[in-house]
Amino acid sequence: SKLLNIKEGDNIEISLDDKTVNAKVNHITEHYVSHYVYMSPKYYEKLFDDKVNYNAFSSKLKNKDVDQEDKLSKEMMKNPKIATINSTTSISDKFKKTMDSVDSVILVLIASAAALAYVVMYNLTNINISERMRELATIKVLGFYDKEVAGYVYRENIILSIIGTLAGLILGVFLHKYVITTAETDMVMFSREIKTMSFIYSSILTIVFSSLVNVVMYKKLKKINMVESLKSAE
Repeated sequence: SKLLNIKEGDNIEISLDDKTVNAKVNHITEHYVSHYVYMSPKYYEKLFDDKVNYNAFSSKLKNKDVDQEDKLSKEMMKNPKIATINSTTSISDKFKKTMDSVDSVILVLIASAAALAYVVMYNLTNINISERMRELATIKVLGFYDKEVAGYVYRENIILSIIGTLAGLILGVFLHKYVITTAETDMVMFSREIKTMSFIYSSILTIVFSSLVNVVMYKKLKKINMVESLKSAE
């Protein structure tokens, strides 16, 4: 419906056996693989002016073992009246294998993004400390302990990290929607849902990287020479 821009109440053209008819869309259902049209036997007879010819049937097996399904399929294919057999399990397995390869790419992207986030946060904090060396040295001269000086810098980092996390989560929703719709094909639809745990994991990773940068920078803050406060700003 999205590809054809069809809504409930609209009409669509359906072609079958060199005959094209206009059918009204009463409801729209969601499928993640392939496209299907459902209609009642009476409506079919009304549109095509012919009786319904059932050439397929669906069944649900109690035993969902793949080997049992293959065995049953081979037995049924011996019947000359049966042209083909499709199993939802086999289709699902093929789709999962495809998604597994996609997942490996996603993991690489996540790792790269995590490394980039750490490098950016490290550089920003390093620049912040370097540019304020005299200010921090003066604070030390006034009697502040190393932990108090570190807390003075860390508070800014924490506030910026929180703002960046909130902005990233909001922008991530729109970016996720764009990436998913772009990666889809005409025959496959991906889930648009972003689970709550995804937001939690993203926030935790940001907090971890921010804390790690603060720990690394603590050594640099301890090494600040108080003589820097006596130098003239030139």
